[in-house]
Amino acid sequence: MFRIILSFILLTAAVSGQQKNVVHLSWDNVVGKSLDQNLSLRSLMLDYDAQNLEVWRAYSNFLPTLQYTGIAIHNLELPVLVFMGQRFQIGTNYAFQHSLDLNLPLFTGGSRFFNISAQQDLRKSLSEELKGAEQQTVLDALQAFFGILLADSLVTSARQAVEVAEVNMKQVEVFHAEGTATQLDLQRARAQYYSVIPQLETAESNRLLAHQRLKMLLDMPLEDSLVISDELTVKDFLDELKTADLDELKDISEENNASLKAVKHRLNAVETGERLSLSQFSPVISISGSLQHQAFSDDSKVAWKDYIRSKALTLSVMWPLFEGGRRVIDYQLAKIRTEQMELLVKQSETGVSIEVEQNFYRYNEAVKSLKSLEEAMKQSKESLRISNLLYAEGMSTQLDVLNAQLFYNSSQAQYLQGVYNYNINQLSLLKSVGRLNKIWNSK
Repeated sequence: MFRIILSFILLTAAVSGQQKNVVHLSWDNVVGKSLDQNLSLRSLMLDYDAQNLEVWRAYSNFLPTLQYTGIAIHNLELPVLVFMGQRFQIGTNYAFQHSLDLNLPLFTGGSRFFNISAQQDLRKSLSEELKGAEQQTVLDALQAFFGILLADSLVTSARQAVEVAEVNMKQVEVFHAEGTATQLDLQRARAQYYSVIPQLETAESNRLLAHQRLKMLLDMPLEDSLVISDELTVKDFLDELKTADLDELKDISEENNASLKAVKHRLNAVETGERLSLSQFSPVISISGSLQHQAFSDDSKVAWKDYIRSKALTLSVMWPLFEGGRRVIDYQLAKIRTEQMELLVKQSETGVSIEVEQNFYRYNEAVKSLKSLEEAMKQSKESLRISNLLYAEGMSTQLDVLNAQLFYNSSQAQYLQGVYNYNINQLSLLKSVGRLNKIWNSK
């Protein structure tokens, strides 16, 4: 009996371990999951947290350092002093010391202030990089999500094409049996049917790959099953930016583009590093205090009363006068890094401007082409309907029906691709001007 129960438990655990999770997704909760679960984004968040600690470490340089030192010495051989023919042994067999040392830099040439400023600029740079990474992550996730919607729509379109081609083939077979259709018409109908079947298989394969890509971006197990609640429809993401011209979008990008702001903050940090290297030429003034308790004995057993207390307060000035030119070289290297960052800022400004311009023209192109593609699909659908009616009445050829089918299948696929391009181009334009975050901030 026990073996039967144990076997049942093991079988139940094995079956439950193989169960797949079913995840329901819509475009808006894809945004939330991508921000919470993307691995590269989580790694960048850890970098930002680490930089926060670097800022606190820079502030800690203004605090004094307090150090305890405990020393126990056993002199294995004491020094001997010879004076006027007499030998004197100096010291004791044992020495003990306990001390507290406090050190506080008073002046370091401004290096501590410069270090704080540089670390804060680096933190701001990482913050902007994190914002940019969030927008890129959401863009990638939404591209994958809309890619699934496109793949689903193309599968439906391909399946409809197969069904239409099959109905047409069966109709031609009936006409051929009645003697009203030629053998050539029958061969064309069959060729049309068998030519659209591979398109359906390709569409189904692309749909599976689209699902796997989204799972990877959301850090989901690839064995999970996705249930998509949305359909591929035209979305309006731009809102008030829809009427903005190119110059207005470029101005918005200069103020909001995360990558551009990040590189500018990094330039500020590098410029501060240049001043930090100059601070090495100034003296360092510090104050230190010590409290010591020392005991000297020929016996290792000492009591607290055997200790002698001493106190000291020291003001020191250290000014390196010559170090082989290292400080001069450090300053020259800092100036080179500043010039490099200035070039990178200029390059980034140009790149962002080009990106905005490119996405602006792509969006306008998508708007115009979508209207044309929609009209073409409507006309091709009507043409297919009329061709089938005319062929059934014997007023048209089978070749006209096949051409109408091909044109409708092609125009439907192009329209679906046009809807996808319209939605994605809006998202890309928002990302390039640094406003993609309004999608999740408005919720």
